[in-house]
Amino acid sequence: MIHVQNRELVVPGQLIAEGDYRLRDGTFREGKQVYSAVVGLAELRGGEIRVIPLQGRYIPSRGDVVIGVVVDSHYSGWILDLNSPYTGNLFVSDLVHRKVDLLREDINKYLSIGDVVVAKVKDVDERMRVQLEIDQPWMGRVEKGKLVEISPVKIPRVLGRKGSMLKTLQDVGRCRVRVGQNGRIIVLGRDHRMVNAVVEALLMIEREAHTSGLTDRVRLMLEKIVSGGGD
Repeated sequence: MIHVQNRELVVPGQLIAEGDYRLRDGTFREGKQVYSAVVGLAELRGGEIRVIPLQGRYIPSRGDVVIGVVVDSHYSGWILDLNSPYTGNLFVSDLVHRKVDLLREDINKYLSIGDVVVAKVKDVDERMRVQLEIDQPWMGRVEKGKLVEISPVKIPRVLGRKGSMLKTLQDVGRCRVRVGQNGRIIVLGRDHRMVNAVVEALLMIEREAHTSGLTDRVRLMLEKIVSGGGD
C-alpha cells in the first residue's frame, strides 16, 4: 500500500508505503513499513521506492567524476577542494602518468593554486581520505569554459533520465557540458550568448528540480534564445 503520491514532498520519518517494495536511496524499513530518511521527493517506480533529496553535501565515492579546485600542494602532488566536507589528493604521477623524479622536477609547472581540475575518484578509504586520478584525455586542468556550482543533490536532474537533460543542454544549447558529481559543472562553447544561456538553464534546473516537465521547459528556453527571441 502506497501512502504518498509520486513526486510528493516527504520529510524524515514519514510513512511512504507498506509492503515488500525494493528500497533505494533515501528510505529505510521497519518491518513492512517504508519511511523516508531525508527531506525530498518520493519516487515510486515499479516495485522500487526512493526519495530524491532536496539538500545535502557531496560525499565522494569511488568512480565519481568530480571537478576540484587546487587549494594546496605537497611534496608529490596537490590537495583539491571538492565542494565537500572532504578534500581530494592528486599525486603528480596520477596526473602525468609516468614516474616523476621529485628531486629534479618542479611539479608546480603542472598545477597551481586556484586551478580547476576534472578528475575521477580513484579510491576512498575508511577514514574518508580521497585519492584522485586523471584517466581520460578530457580530464585534467581546465583551460577554458565557465564554471557553475549547484547543489550536488541536483546533479541527477542535470543529467536527466537516460541522459535526456544533458543531451538537451548540449544539443540545443550548442555547448559541451562537463558534469561533476560534486555539483560543479563546466560549460564550453564558442558562442558566449549560448554559454550564458546554458548557465542560466543549469540554475533553472537547480531551482525547479522538484517540478515535472522541466526538460521541455529548458528546451523551449534554449530554442527561444537560439532563434533570437531571448536575451
